[in-house]
Amino acid sequence: MPPKSISYPECCFAVFLALFLFSSCGQTPEEELPGFVIHPDFRLEVMAAEPLVMDPVDLQFDAYGRAFVLEMPGYPLRDAESRLILLEDTDQDGQYDRRQVFADKLQLASSFMPYREGFLVAAPPDLLYIRDTDDDRVADDYQVIMSGFSTGNLQHNFNGLTYGLDNWLYAANGGNSGEPYFAVDPELRLDMRGDDFRFQLMPDRVERVGESSGGYGLAFDQWGHMYETHNLEHVSHLVFENRYLEGVPANRRHALTLISDHDENGLSRIYPIGEQESRVNHPEQSGYFSGSCGITFYGGGAFPDGFNDHIFVADVVLNLIHLDVLSPDGAAFKTSRKREKVEFLASTDRAFRPVNLTTGPDGALYVLDIHRDVIEHPEWIPDEIEATLDLNAGKDQGRIYRISPRASTLQSPSALAGMEPEELVKQLANPNQWTRMTAQRLLVEKAAAGSAAPLETLLRSSESPLARLHAMWTLEGLSALNDEILRQALGDAEAGVRENAIRIAEKRLPGSSDWIRSLLEMTKDENARVRMQAALALSTITDEQFQATSEALIDTFQSLLQEEHAGDQWLILATATALKKAALPFTEGLLAGNDKLNDQQLEVARLLNKMIGKTQAPAAVAGLLGKIAASEVIDDAERARWVDGLAAGWSGKGKAGPALVPALESLERNGNTALIRAAGHLREVMGLPVSEKIKSSLAQAKTDLFDNDLSPEERLELLKLTGLDNFERRAEMLYQLLDNRQPLVLQQEALRQLRAENDESIGDELLARWASFGPESRKGAGNILLYKAYNHDRLLSALENGKISLGELNFDLERRRELLFSEDAAIRTRAEALFSDAGVVTRKVAMDKMRPALDLKGNVAAGKEVFGTLCGTCHRYGATGQDVGPVLTEIQRKSKASLLHDILDPNAAVDTKYLSHRVQTKNGDIYVGIVEQETDAEITLKMLGGQAVQIPKQEVETFASLGQSLMPEGLEAGMSEQDLADLLAFLQQEII
Repeated sequence: MPPKSISYPECCFAVFLALFLFSSCGQTPEEELPGFVIHPDFRLEVMAAEPLVMDPVDLQFDAYGRAFVLEMPGYPLRDAESRLILLEDTDQDGQYDRRQVFADKLQLASSFMPYREGFLVAAPPDLLYIRDTDDDRVADDYQVIMSGFSTGNLQHNFNGLTYGLDNWLYAANGGNSGEPYFAVDPELRLDMRGDDFRFQLMPDRVERVGESSGGYGLAFDQWGHMYETHNLEHVSHLVFENRYLEGVPANRRHALTLISDHDENGLSRIYPIGEQESRVNHPEQSGYFSGSCGITFYGGGAFPDGFNDHIFVADVVLNLIHLDVLSPDGAAFKTSRKREKVEFLASTDRAFRPVNLTTGPDGALYVLDIHRDVIEHPEWIPDEIEATLDLNAGKDQGRIYRISPRASTLQSPSALAGMEPEELVKQLANPNQWTRMTAQRLLVEKAAAGSAAPLETLLRSSESPLARLHAMWTLEGLSALNDEILRQALGDAEAGVRENAIRIAEKRLPGSSDWIRSLLEMTKDENARVRMQAALALSTITDEQFQATSEALIDTFQSLLQEEHAGDQWLILATATALKKAALPFTEGLLAGNDKLNDQQLEVARLLNKMIGKTQAPAAVAGLLGKIAASEVIDDAERARWVDGLAAGWSGKGKAGPALVPALESLERNGNTALIRAAGHLREVMGLPVSEKIKSSLAQAKTDLFDNDLSPEERLELLKLTGLDNFERRAEMLYQLLDNRQPLVLQQEALRQLRAENDESIGDELLARWASFGPESRKGAGNILLYKAYNHDRLLSALENGKISLGELNFDLERRRELLFSEDAAIRTRAEALFSDAGVVTRKVAMDKMRPALDLKGNVAAGKEVFGTLCGTCHRYGATGQDVGPVLTEIQRKSKASLLHDILDPNAAVDTKYLSHRVQTKNGDIYVGIVEQETDAEITLKMLGGQAVQIPKQEVETFASLGQSLMPEGLEAGMSEQDLADLLAFLQQEII
């Protein structure tokens, strides 16, 4: 409610005037904030700074347009509680100038949202409701609404409180999870597992939504689609809720998916400005998203064309804000860079820590900068590095910035809190998402008796699709949406309205089967998301409804899968969920009613076979096996996949009895290796004895497996078949297949089978053969040694005696901690003698000697000469040098200290693909270089100077890793401190 000292009309006028002034002020291009670079079409303004605001992590505007900021001084040391402050612009100059503590003692809250006449606050272990009941601008009513949320690492507390389009309240799990419960009923708890959740109050309801990214922030686009972020994976999309997959044994257990089209090998390059700091962990992530947070869908409606309805993500580590263009990708979405090699906003201020973003009622984008020297949580900072850092630096600081377009003024928002229902209904057509959502929330909260009629009028006649959308959900929130209007919405011209109408119609299915026919028609919609949502809705029908409509359901989806557009992975999964009650008849119908099956039919059938294995009795499974064996619609490879699906679904059900044996024997008589293996696997999970056919096939497979006249694919099937045998009888064969002259697919399958066993002798064998492994096999073997605790003693011995070099194990932070944090004190002690939590250093003396170079001013031109002399034979930087080792064109993303370590200690943690290898051919030729490519037929080595040589594997006598980087140690012997400073200056110049 408005401040006690200001009447409501005066408050509205003050807010209006302040926002109007905001829209007319700001820097010119010549007055840009120092240290910041923003897209040229936008301006950046400081709206508040310390001491007015400190440690800000969330900003929300209440229904009067007032700005409330949540401060979190307790991050990361838990030494202070969060507080909620009200910011005001008393002199109406366009910047905040008065601070009022509205609520304190909010535990370690990191998220809040306006709700009714107060706020909901995520304050683990509680969800609080706070409000001011006596109009003195200080909260005096604190209520615990829910409790049971876990606490721990503050980065992983539940957060992202958001009012959803469907009138539910949403929150991100954050990673700590917990078992929340309503304070009025502590016995009824929800196990959050790893999911985000949503809840309602009055009446109290809470439920899981779907797999959580584990990050900070949630975002919803204008149609209610949910997006998330976490560290490396900067933008993920929850395609649909987990509840649709319950009971469906799909390989994909959730529908959260990374949608960035600019990720490579799990990392997405971003472009900070200024000299970068040394990372306290994971130096390989320098210059890539690693601290993404504050994901925000911009629906403010005030930005220029090309900037609306897209997603902004902050990276708190690299001091920037990234803009992703959102576009459809089948039934899901994808995001693409707005501009190449430059960010929307970046700063040279290493203490600029944008943790969150908010779209305001004026259409501007607000940035919350917690402003800390150190942002990483101590859990992920090695102790010896943490001892040199001041984790409190910046605790008395904080900034709020506003981003607005240069070429236009911001819209003038209205204070919504005092509007009559008819006025609020009109606001549902506002171009600003904040205004639409706030108006909808107020209408639902007030349950105003007079709002239904104007809402119906808006839904029937508005030219704005978004107005129709909000009118529909507001009516639903008021329990006033009748069936006639909902059916009209199912035929709306806008796909987003139709999709949301299906979500509402789904809720009405249990009470009436009349909706099933309408939803069956919606599976033919031209829009991919509408088709998918209709299939998902149909998956929720009751058993009784299914019995009455199964024929129409099967016919509809048979036709749907004939369409070319049905190949979308999400529609395939949705179709399988809709057919879960019809899995057996649908699958049998595919075999009986088609001359040929397309890819989507086959993929749905594979999913349904898992359902059949999970739910059907042995007699039904036996009948299907007979049809699979006799069908001419699928080939042997596909038969094997279907049988594998049955086995995957059956696994864990127990014994099947002998009734299935004849059907299995008919499959085994086929003679196809993959099919025999699949039948053997099904026997195994059903507890049936191994047949004579499988026994004889196993014996033959061990002989044929080493027949080089067979293709690698044929040999791979033989190897998979041998996996049915006891480990003791195939162990030696698996070790022989790790020879680097064997096809890569065989090496990988052999390692997979070895890792599946828990036999301690495997570690000894891997170490004995280590030098002969190629790059791919070394990765797999190294993982077996590192991630099987009983191998730690032998692994450390190999590291201590030099059998394995430290650089060969890719000892990043988490991999080092497997040994450094071992439960065995002796293992910890030995690991600490090799490396520390801070990293791997093998040439400390050399690095200490040259460290003064970090403080010298370097000369780029002189550094280019040093590079050409010492580095150019192996590395390329821009147009200089040879492309043998890693290309260094973007190496400036690393700090000088990190570059010094890479140059002087090249074997400390070398990427295994740049290890030096020695190949000797059968005629005595010797080649030494980096493995550029390894295929089943040949090895391509790149040698010093850039020369490449292709060596057929049939001519290889020995192929061994030298365990060292091709880059030699001791480069400092040819450099002075100034030479090194010059080289560092050259490597840190900007290359465009």
